[in-house]
Amino acid sequence: MEKDTLIKELLSELAYRSNEGYPILNNREQISIIAEILDEWNLTEIKNELIKNLLEADGETFAATNKDTGETSVFQSKDNRDAAIEKGTHTKKEDSGDDDVKEKSTTFDASTPDGLAYIKSLSKNDAAYQAAVKAGHIKDTESKESKDSTPREVELKKLSKLPKSESIKIDHQSADDSLAMTKKESKAQAKRTAAGEKQNVGAGTPESRAGEAMVHKGLRLVQEGKSLEEIEAEFKKLVNSDDHILNSKEGKKWVGSTMASIKKIDETVGLENIDIVSWDTDAGRTSIGVDPDLETSSDMFVRTKDGKNLGISLKKDGAVFLNNGGWKKQSDLLLGDLKSKMGEESHTQLSKAMSIEEYEADVTDRFKFISSTITEDVIKDDIERFKTDKELYKKFFGGAQQPVYERILSNPTALYKRMSVGTLNKNDQKVIAKITQMYHKKEYSHLRESQNALSQRTFEVLNSNKDAKDGMNKHIIKSMHISETLGLNKRVKAGGVDGFQTMYGIEPDGAVLNEETLVTLFGSNFQSMLKEQIKEVRDGNQSYEELEQFISDSIEIDYESGQILFKHESNTKFPLFKLQGRARGIGSAPVMEMLQTPFMAHALKMGTFNVDEWDAISLKKYKQDIEFI
Repeated sequence: MEKDTLIKELLSELAYRSNEGYPILNNREQISIIAEILDEWNLTEIKNELIKNLLEADGETFAATNKDTGETSVFQSKDNRDAAIEKGTHTKKEDSGDDDVKEKSTTFDASTPDGLAYIKSLSKNDAAYQAAVKAGHIKDTESKESKDSTPREVELKKLSKLPKSESIKIDHQSADDSLAMTKKESKAQAKRTAAGEKQNVGAGTPESRAGEAMVHKGLRLVQEGKSLEEIEAEFKKLVNSDDHILNSKEGKKWVGSTMASIKKIDETVGLENIDIVSWDTDAGRTSIGVDPDLETSSDMFVRTKDGKNLGISLKKDGAVFLNNGGWKKQSDLLLGDLKSKMGEESHTQLSKAMSIEEYEADVTDRFKFISSTITEDVIKDDIERFKTDKELYKKFFGGAQQPVYERILSNPTALYKRMSVGTLNKNDQKVIAKITQMYHKKEYSHLRESQNALSQRTFEVLNSNKDAKDGMNKHIIKSMHISETLGLNKRVKAGGVDGFQTMYGIEPDGAVLNEETLVTLFGSNFQSMLKEQIKEVRDGNQSYEELEQFISDSIEIDYESGQILFKHESNTKFPLFKLQGRARGIGSAPVMEMLQTPFMAHALKMGTFNVDEWDAISLKKYKQDIEFI
């Protein structure tokens, strides 16, 4: 880390952790905090020199030798030094000519106030610190308390002692820092994270954090008296500035998304009713009374003037993913969530269907199958055909992987043998796939079907196994945050969140999934039943699990299309989500996507899932998505 960057990061972290909220380098407590930070950053050598210099700079210091240890002790005044010598615990240093000569120490003595302060600033595992404990200079309770407390517990304890205004200030600064993020700083932050350094940032990408922080900042600017037009102009200027993290085609869309979200928050909450705007940070949560350890889907909170805390999940637009990433990782997450929702046998059956090992075995079998037509001689001929067209060869086998591909192509006999016996590696598979893609379409299509087969095996189990289907439905319900939205999640309410809604920055006026829009999803008759069920749960006469099952029974999965349909009372089915395996190319791991459909995004924008209330243009556009029973 460069010196200037280190100093900036250190002072920023010190301001965040200190009670004062800003650096005071001659403050003993803050000097101790600096030591803790540098320990966490594994910068012990820098720490020892820096702490020593800070303590010595805190006033004039005078040296004497400890009689028992022979170590140099540093005193803040000549009188203190002379008093220790007169007491007999110290002797005048032999090499200190004049009594008034100040000396810098190389070691600190725990029997002196200055030395003890320094040693207390060291890591609790430091030999000098442990020696001070053993000698009785530091009480065991001090050491035990530190050992028993994690760094985060210490941090939360400090936050709890701060005035609310200071916690709010820290939270707002965190949001402002994310909003001001540059591409250069983002890369540096990524390197520090890779090196194991804590960055004190939320989840998501730097781009999404900046976008979410923009909503946070926008609401605060409204409180400061700025108009929506002024706020939008300020944000447009920001995202067009050099090197800003959102200075891209997609990034700039956050401005329109932010303004749409603010308008919808105004409609559903009322901007004039907001007292405190909090980002999802420990300081922000502490300032409004939300448990910092509470697991919630909120990206930010607003505390209303009547004392209610509303959690808000922010979505840039309607393109929302419930699951998105490598198939293995996402299937492991999904299966982990489903384990408690379905029987062991059903879970095992679904796990096998979704297994990446099953997929890879299928891919291997498909390569072995086409070896009957893609023979060694065919491969040799195809390689020669490629070589006669330099542009074509470069297109298929050029780039960073060219040396790897050429090594494989240089021995077609060995390549064919590996294919026929099922021992191709990923790069081998890519070479065969490129050859078939160019010259053997039928065989290439056979290989490509491996991606569809993975999804189909999953859908077949979901549709044939009631437990598996019910478990998936409940996963969808959980991903939609229905229990939080309906205010029925006791854990969330106990953690200090009184309400929850998902905000979509769909331009121009935004969209929201809250209790009002959610209960329209299944129709008016269902709405009455649902409201009654909600009342029963809130009154304690029925469990949320019963209501969850009630909702789950209205969900259907079409394994042929991958669509997840919600049945409406009007004898129609609405496609709200889609589960699919997306190919990244043969030889590469597939991706699992469970994404929200454009139909659902538009329904939220219209404020109802009842298409009878839609305008003619919307109905015409989405008519093909509606399935009539």
